Amino acid sequence: MKKILFCTALVAAFSLTGCSLDETPKSDFLESDAFQSSKLIYLNTVANVYSNIDNQLIGVPLSSVFTLQEYSSDATMQPGRGGDWVDGGKWQNIFLHNFDPSVDVYANIWNYLYKMVGLCNTSIDKLNEYKATNADAEIYIYELRALRAYYYYNLMDLYAQVPVVTSSQLSLKDVNQSNRSEVFKFVVEELEDCLPHLSDAKSQNTGEYYGRVTKAVAYMCLAKCAINSPVYTIDNTSKTSYQAFVGDDKSKACVASETKGEAISALGKSILIKVDGESRNAWNTVLYCVGQIKSLGYDLELKYENNFVVTNENSVENIFTRPSDDVVYKVTNLMRGYSIHYQHGSAMGSFGANGFCATVKQMNTMHYGEPDQDPRITPNYYTGTDYVEDTGKLVDDGATDQGLSYEPLAPLVDFGAGSDAHKLKCSGARYKKYEVDKNTTNQTNPNNDIVLWRYADALLLKAEAEYRLGDKGAARSDLNVVRTRCGANPQETISLNIILNERACEFPWEAMRRQDQIRFATFTQPTVDRYKGVPKSSSASDFFDDTEGFTNVYPIPTTVLNLNKKLIQNPGY
Repeated sequence: MKKILFCTALVAAFSLTGCSLDETPKSDFLESDAFQSSKLIYLNTVANVYSNIDNQLIGVPLSSVFTLQEYSSDATMQPGRGGDWVDGGKWQNIFLHNFDPSVDVYANIWNYLYKMVGLCNTSIDKLNEYKATNADAEIYIYELRALRAYYYYNLMDLYAQVPVVTSSQLSLKDVNQSNRSEVFKFVVEELEDCLPHLSDAKSQNTGEYYGRVTKAVAYMCLAKCAINSPVYTIDNTSKTSYQAFVGDDKSKACVASETKGEAISALGKSILIKVDGESRNAWNTVLYCVGQIKSLGYDLELKYENNFVVTNENSVENIFTRPSDDVVYKVTNLMRGYSIHYQHGSAMGSFGANGFCATVKQMNTMHYGEPDQDPRITPNYYTGTDYVEDTGKLVDDGATDQGLSYEPLAPLVDFGAGSDAHKLKCSGARYKKYEVDKNTTNQTNPNNDIVLWRYADALLLKAEAEYRLGDKGAARSDLNVVRTRCGANPQETISLNIILNERACEFPWEAMRRQDQIRFATFTQPTVDRYKGVPKSSSASDFFDDTEGFTNVYPIPTTVLNLNKKLIQNPGY
């Protein structure tokens, strides 16, 4: 069992403490008792925030950051399977880019991210009361500021124009809205200021800093900010603010344009970002940050699968993870269950909801069924009958007298009346990714830590930055290091589309595909799965062919706008 806790049963509890392991009545303690030592200060502030990080980052596919980063992309879809998963057209509309601010998904994710910001603010304010008498309090403040910056990075990425709140004394309904470039500036400056005070420790390894923000996590967040800075530094004051990121490929192949890419690359060369006291352009900032991560001891695992095994806290590649197990952390991970077939889940001793799957576009990108099929299909997807390795037996398809056999090239946006019963139940390659934890007491609380960022991502960001700087040889070399690790044939040429496709192959289900597509100007393009006139549920709208670019940003939830009349909706909604 992983033994490093974010909070303990011995903590002197008061109103800040949110640890479910606390067994001592709050009335037994004064606030001063809760802060009488560095350890208790840590437990009642920093640990309290970490203990509230839950499955709304990635673990729940219905109402998490994963939902908005993957369901709207070209890689993942939630088909309407007859009477299942239509839900008023909600999931189909996300995939078809009809983003409705009144839908609960947008508000749920907004509320979660701001809940974490609020917890950071409350703990920072409390720590400020103690930093004059306890030297560790100031160090904890830097760590929480960096963690808060990570959550603002997510808010900026998804919703663009968001309020920046840095005090628990301010209510979200009373604050003003910041332009996206202002949020970007805030995130970068916070991380830059906090970096010298963060630990060099490896966040993914068990120990004092297990699951916490360390230098490598901050450098990775800065690299992400830098690589996306041409997007993040635009203030979307009109529907056409993101016109530069609207692709022009209407063929359904969804290819990244070199012409568009050159313009985006030029933007990055003009953006200066200060890290460790020196200003560099966006692409050189990426190179610097990846170099710093490398110097802290990160590298590729020898095997791709090692990053997702039950004991993945030993990975040298994983940079930022959410600790998970069935005893201490109990972070619910429902990803596999919501994807796989009912009978498949039952045979594993868990559950299956027969839901989301890979798109045909994603399978084509990975050359499914072709002689050069990408080897990363096997660790990431259930295809055909390979679920037998986990269940020990074939199961039926729940619709006909055929056995269950997943069909990766058969998913549709919606299976209407009269659809083939077997395909309706079995279409689409399903979520696999993490090794099955056969020893957990609860399949939804496996011991595999949830991976948020890893070094392969950093290395491919480096390759992209090199390409955008004109060093195509270095870009191809770094890209091929990632390909060689998994047994894929090296690329003999290099292009923006090759880099984008490599990211699709390397990072299935890792909640970054939408972000990648926007940066490569393919997010708004039709694909073989979605296009004007695609068959869909009557409760969903047609694919929204965005020629202006405003769908590169999600709408601010209606409930949020109703709460704070100072906020204005993002353009286009």
